[in-house]
Amino acid sequence: MAKDRSLKKVTKVMKRVEKHLEDTREALEDLEIEFEVLKATLKKLKAVESEPQAEVVEEIVDIENTSSMQKF
Repeated sequence: MAKDRSLKKVTKVMKRVEKHLEDTREALEDLEIEFEVLKATLKKLKAVESEPQAEVVEEIVDIENTSSMQKF
């Protein structure tokens, strides 16, 4: 009887750990997407330093809008 109880507890803990691992994986994927967006934005800003400010802002907004759609 004690063995059954221990098995149930271990199984319950295992499921909780598995859930935390999955949540962590999803969060890491989101962070990787955001990081790639930041890298692309920085690259774009470096490439267009000489362009007028309004065009740079428009391009950044385009990049952000595109990346936010990818998440969903």
